[in-house]
Amino acid sequence: MSQLKSIRDVWKFLDSIPMFANQGKSAANFSLDKITAFCADLGDPQNSFPSIHVAGTNGKGSVCAILEAIYREAGYITGVFTSPHLERYNERFKINGKEIDDNEILRFFKKAKPLIEKHELTYFEISTALAFWAFDKAEVDIAIIETGLGGRLDATNIIKPELSIITSIGLDHTDILGGSLPEIAKEKAGIIKKEIPVVIGNIEGEELSLIEKKATEEYALLVKAGDIQPVWRERNIMLKGWGRFISTQFYEPVNMWNVATSITAVRALSEKFPVDRSAEIRSIEQFRGVPARFEKLNPLKEWYFSGSHNLVAINSMLEAATELNTEKVHFVLSFMKDKAQPEVLAKFKALEPCYYYEIDSERAASAADIQPHLAVKTVDEKSIKNLLHELNDEVVIFTGSFYFYSIVKRWLTHLNYSDFSTII
Repeated sequence: MSQLKSIRDVWKFLDSIPMFANQGKSAANFSLDKITAFCADLGDPQNSFPSIHVAGTNGKGSVCAILEAIYREAGYITGVFTSPHLERYNERFKINGKEIDDNEILRFFKKAKPLIEKHELTYFEISTALAFWAFDKAEVDIAIIETGLGGRLDATNIIKPELSIITSIGLDHTDILGGSLPEIAKEKAGIIKKEIPVVIGNIEGEELSLIEKKATEEYALLVKAGDIQPVWRERNIMLKGWGRFISTQFYEPVNMWNVATSITAVRALSEKFPVDRSAEIRSIEQFRGVPARFEKLNPLKEWYFSGSHNLVAINSMLEAATELNTEKVHFVLSFMKDKAQPEVLAKFKALEPCYYYEIDSERAASAADIQPHLAVKTVDEKSIKNLLHELNDEVVIFTGSFYFYSIVKRWLTHLNYSDFSTII
């Protein structure tokens, strides 16, 4: 059994483990047995800190980030675990808003590698356990834990949270979670625990009924974010009880639901974790958004990145695009095969031709996969320099997959920031 002596050894070890990002469901484990046994051997760190568990098709990453910002502003020591990472593995684990450093990651792997191999953990299970271990060591006051996929059989579902949250229900990962909204709702509702309150975002119809049924079965108090009546007006948000609109840095109207869900969660836990309304409002006003969620990539350019990869997220992104007050928006797309559904691509038909970049991954959709449904102009590493130059003064949205983000960020490093008309 080889020893891990440096962080480079850790990265090599992780690279040897199949990732969902590249190989899809073959790299996942849909059982809680291994992660449960592993954490037991590690001392069950997941039971040593209070937590909030967040699931949902869209919005869960934003809700996690908003909650973390609110509790940190209120003076609590926070932990937050999210996935996937966009550029650095360390992004998945933050304590008081800062990524854990390489030394902490190395400490974990030196301790846990024999157990990882004993229990044959997946990449995501390893990451989940590392988050639990790090939050235990940091003695966080509260940790916000995002599910990776679904809920019922997600590795994070071994926690015993103070509160569960389901942000939304949409068609995504249908090959794993089921091909209908009710089936997906049942999987997300799997995070609801006995007598643990649950907050839900913008969820209606049969999906709401199924979640309500599960909450009733578990004697879990269900609270709806809609009860505080979120309203959006030109990037300003008002909630019942605030008495006024507050200015935000969000672009997508759907964020009124992410804010409402977060505030509802904070109020549901107000007895255990009190937060002043002034801290809530300051947090939302100062919140700079979540990377890759309609992120403005440069303050001097109208270039944005949106990791929209399902129908609901695409609709939200396109709605935000219409609020940019411009006649023409150029789209640079890149999709995974399972996300490049005809109904998703049809949303871009009125915007043809779009540009398309093929990610080097087994899961990635090729231009040939896209062409029957959408007219695209392909770009690659050789042609992107000229395209960026042509679009320098244009409104551009890069979208389709979170895995496209690091590539776009790398392209932007080739910009000469002293002269925005020059690509070097």
